[in-house]
Amino acid sequence: MIKIFRKILDFYRYKLSYQQESKNIEKLTKWAVLFVVILDIFVYSAINMGIEFQTATLNNPSTKFTYQCRNIIEDVERVKDYNWYQYKTTPQNQNNQNYIYQNGTTQASKNLIKEIKSKELDTRCANIKTQIENISNSNELQNIKKSIKALEKEKTKFQGDINYIQNNYNTVLFEKIANQQESHSILEMDLETKNIKAKYDTLKKNIASHEKSISLLKSEFQNHTFVLALEQYIKEHKRDILEDYKRENSRYFLKRSGIIIGFLLPLITLFYWQMGVQNAKRNYTKYIIFKNVFVISMIFFLINLISIIYNFIPHVFIQKVLMFFYTLQIPFVAYYVLLFLGIVLFSFIILKIQNFNKNKKKTTITFIESYRANKCDKCGIKVDYHSMNFCPNCANTLKISCPNCQHYTIKGFEFCSHCKSQISQNEN
Repeated sequence: MIKIFRKILDFYRYKLSYQQESKNIEKLTKWAVLFVVILDIFVYSAINMGIEFQTATLNNPSTKFTYQCRNIIEDVERVKDYNWYQYKTTPQNQNNQNYIYQNGTTQASKNLIKEIKSKELDTRCANIKTQIENISNSNELQNIKKSIKALEKEKTKFQGDINYIQNNYNTVLFEKIANQQESHSILEMDLETKNIKAKYDTLKKNIASHEKSISLLKSEFQNHTFVLALEQYIKEHKRDILEDYKRENSRYFLKRSGIIIGFLLPLITLFYWQMGVQNAKRNYTKYIIFKNVFVISMIFFLINLISIIYNFIPHVFIQKVLMFFYTLQIPFVAYYVLLFLGIVLFSFIILKIQNFNKNKKKTTITFIESYRANKCDKCGIKVDYHSMNFCPNCANTLKISCPNCQHYTIKGFEFCSHCKSQISQNEN
């Protein structure tokens, strides 16, 4: 753990840090810092949109096999229903159907994404969509639907009149008959004592006639060429479409992760390379710009890496442990165990980091004291750091060659005593 942390620290210090003297660094103005922040937000948004487009719009099983397509296949029994919501062509329904395409912020971007998604759509789903549109736009079928709705509306009115007669016949009718001198209409629909039976029979006949007409129209709709063709097509391809969707959806996570990594790696490589170039040119402003965009791209990379690791965690084992404690009526114990493991893990990391820094500081102080006293920092005998390269007692290295100027300098110090260049920890 310490070695890994040390390597990360050295990588940051020598690869991701500005390698020039601090006094030569040109400080950024407040306006420059502000625009660097704006640049960070822009890069973050652009990368996020790029990933979203590559994984949600393209290469997505839910785009190839849309929810609408899968829902139609699952609801195949309603294909012959004239009142099926898929056949409605109202503006509101069109907006709802197109909602899945509208991920852009402007109408132009909405239309562009809609066009792209229509090209990504599976050919079988596209054929189903086309056949539904043919049914929805067929004048013949639209006239049948209008006729059915008109007949059902009249039938509902007739049924209401019958209900009125049935509800009032034994109450209001005989009370009024007992008190009236002449035969007048005492209820709605000009009902009188003589015509009430005729009215009732007529309403019954009208309802029966309408039911027969509605049944014939429904049969005509169900046996129409377009409807039968759609039903047959769905039944033929239902199984294949669902299996293809299941197969593509099962491997979508790995495919998505690979696409994200492939999208980010060129950006990370380019930004990292430019950091090194600007560092070598001693251009601090450009170095900061590329370091910021490098960090932004690394955020997405690390998030994707964490999601991959999380996906391969044995969730089944964790679920079984939780279910075991649940059967014992003490599921909270599992969370206690989880908290304990988390505390132990992070405590171990924190303590190791702290001890590493403490030991490093202690070692530095001990070496400085040994240097001041002209003693070997290992065996403690008297040595001359200026004239000796090694300790004559323990062969401890006292001087090393500076990789920059090639002069010998005291080992253990961070900078060369001749050229002031920073010395790598590996050299020390």
